[in-house]
Amino acid sequence: MAQEKPLLCEYSKHYGAISFTVNYSYWNNNYRKLYFSAQPLEPFQGLQATNDFVYGMIDQDFQLQVGIKEFQIVMTKELHERMGLLYDLIRNEYVELNNKHL
Repeated sequence: MAQEKPLLCEYSKHYGAISFTVNYSYWNNNYRKLYFSAQPLEPFQGLQATNDFVYGMIDQDFQLQVGIKEFQIVMTKELHERMGLLYDLIRNEYVELNNKHL
């Protein structure tokens, strides 16, 4: 019997309270890693709306790996705080995903 190829499952969530939209993805045969890309709602000079301002993955140890596109922004206190809240939301999304597939 041939093995089924894993499918990449994708969905998006809008977090209005912190002004971010996040695209999530995971392989349907492995819930131990949740991949994401996040885009702030406000425009930054030179930043196209590509949903990859911040991207990365979170694993079962809640280790968050993050990459940031090659451009510069002004890191305000407010943006820094929102990015901290974004981490919390991504971590919570990982827990919810795994709880659904137990």
